[in-house]
Amino acid sequence: MNKIINIILSGLLWRKYKFFILSLILLIAFIFVVGQVHLDYLRFNDRQETPGNVGLSFAVKWAVWALSIVVFLMANHFFNKHKKHQKELESEQSNSALKKILQWKSSLSSSENSEERKAQKLPNEELGEATESSSDPFAAIRKKDKLRSYADVIIEQKPTKKN
Repeated sequence: MNKIINIILSGLLWRKYKFFILSLILLIAFIFVVGQVHLDYLRFNDRQETPGNVGLSFAVKWAVWALSIVVFLMANHFFNKHKKHQKELESEQSNSALKKILQWKSSLSSSENSEERKAQKLPNEELGEATESSSDPFAAIRKKDKLRSYADVIIEQKPTKKN
């Protein structure tokens, strides 16, 4: 059972952090390769009769490492920004059908309300309340002074203990 949970969690983590994990592995491999190349250069430089530029080689190595870390951070930042933008586009597209349905429903209810109003000839005050409640189903809840949950009702109904 533990192995199944580990596999599932690994799959979920991989799906969510795939780009970060791959770029981190690439960064570590790149830093390792640069270190090995620098070590080879130092060994080569030791075998020369007149060694030189050892200090410069360390400066270049550290500059390349710093640059690779900056590239890693920027790549992850832009990837996350792009992913967030894609999610926003997907949510807008998925909500477009809902928006169309709600617009269609509101146009139907407004046409039905206008026919009913003509038949009933509501006064101006009642007309405003009718349009507000038809377009906003939570208008009645917002007008309440105090909102009580189901738990509040149960607590009030529970008899108190007498010692």
